[in-house]
Amino acid sequence: MLTVTDTARVSTNTPALPPLSPAQAETYERLEEAIASSPVVVLESSVGFGKSFLVQRLMRQHKAAAVTLVDLLHSTANTGHAGMEAPFMALVETAFEGADLVILDDFDLVGAVFSHPFYARTKMVEATLHALMQRARSQNKCLLFLGSDFRSPYEPEKMDFSFFDGRMLDLEAEHFTEADYRFFLGLALGEAAGQSLPTKRIFDYSPGLNGHQLRQLGALMKEHGRSDEAFVREMIDTRLLITNANVGEIADVKFSDLKGFEQIIADLTTYVLNPLKGDPRFDDIGLAPKRGVLLFGPPGTGKTSIGRALAHQMQGKFFMIDGTIPTEPAKDFYPKVQSVFHAAKKAAPCVLFIDDADVLFQSDRSTGLSRYLLTMLDGLESETSGKVAVIMTAMDPNHMPPALLRSGRVELWIETKPPSESVRNEMIAADVARLPEAFRSYDFNKIANLTAGFNAADMRRIVSDVKALYARDVVEGRKIKAVDDYFAVAAGEVRQNKVLLGLAEAGALKLGQQPEAANPPGAGAGRTEKQKKASRLRDESNQCGGE
Repeated sequence: MLTVTDTARVSTNTPALPPLSPAQAETYERLEEAIASSPVVVLESSVGFGKSFLVQRLMRQHKAAAVTLVDLLHSTANTGHAGMEAPFMALVETAFEGADLVILDDFDLVGAVFSHPFYARTKMVEATLHALMQRARSQNKCLLFLGSDFRSPYEPEKMDFSFFDGRMLDLEAEHFTEADYRFFLGLALGEAAGQSLPTKRIFDYSPGLNGHQLRQLGALMKEHGRSDEAFVREMIDTRLLITNANVGEIADVKFSDLKGFEQIIADLTTYVLNPLKGDPRFDDIGLAPKRGVLLFGPPGTGKTSIGRALAHQMQGKFFMIDGTIPTEPAKDFYPKVQSVFHAAKKAAPCVLFIDDADVLFQSDRSTGLSRYLLTMLDGLESETSGKVAVIMTAMDPNHMPPALLRSGRVELWIETKPPSESVRNEMIAADVARLPEAFRSYDFNKIANLTAGFNAADMRRIVSDVKALYARDVVEGRKIKAVDDYFAVAAGEVRQNKVLLGLAEAGALKLGQQPEAANPPGAGAGRTEKQKKASRLRDESNQCGGE
């Protein structure tokens, strides 16, 4: 339960305390000053900073007691949920009886327990904390709250700690620097090895790593006997950083698979990926990625495929906001958006990919998303915000907030277009690579007319249907048809689907009927624009050609 130490009773045989990194040592020094001058102190740090090492030193240097989440859970094991604050207060008061410094460790977790939906007495908890702070002040003792982001709104279950304001000395742990990276890696690899490592390159590549991650990185380097930069980056991307996008479940798309996207890939590489790599040859010129990139174009032109390729290229440095966000309950929407932004900044430099942004911004919750984006694109939150490249996709930029698109926020506009005839042929040739020789050696120019106006998704569908038709004939023992026939049927089915989709969008699709073959002479008189569009689509279904 409670742990109380008295410096007068500390034995000379007590094991030496572990050393502190530069940031930890500076934070500890500031913490000692705060404890000496204020009855209530709050220290926030990121997860993995090493608060436990600070607590060990405080317990060694002061007549101190620590109250943890474990203590609270033990004390309330046989207590109904309606009275958890009473055992909590008793714990702290008991600690005060034998100590001048009471440390409430991991108070973010304690607060999460009290703010859980099942607990209806949050105001009683606030009253309890107020009473405990008053006791510390009246008895010339100190109450120290330690936690990780416990006043930040990234998680909806976090407690509102605004009642702290104006009543305490508020400290924030120092951020790790290159010196801390050298310290932690040196612990794992030996001080001499740590001094010879390219720690500046590692820090520049991923400055948001915490103590746990740096120890894990050192252990991986030691296990594999490698400390070269390529290995370190791979370990950071695939072992340490955790993206909100499950890359393992995203279709494995490589840039080389994206036929006809050579210029788009070149632009993204030049203005986003290369600057994110932190090549030391460009340190002196201050190379930085574009903060905002807009990929826009009709449906099926490859915008999402580019995102998939980026996800596999960036691994743990790729974060995504997509159409699933607006489906979250209202109370979870903004915290989830904030959590993605927060994680992206922790992993910076990185890519934040917002798919179908024009659709997202038409939702009734778009105001909050727009606000966060504007803040990030303007670099107002922190220095790391400028190291997050925000890539958005849109079918129609006219549905995007104008303030978001103004000069200086979206710095690179890239249009995705339906593939040209030669690119369509390349797409088919790549996709039929595993079919029999007759399909692989087919002259795809023969079906150029059939695929006119098709996008990348349509081309994938054609090959998929060709494979299905071929497999059906094999399974049923039918005679294998000419390659032309398979492609003609597949292309016709895709075009028929496109026509039906157009009719549905125009509100002219009649259930149970196929599109009419053609429009009768003089049918244009007195028709609405919607009807005219439907007629044009019917004509197109039979023409099957013409750019």
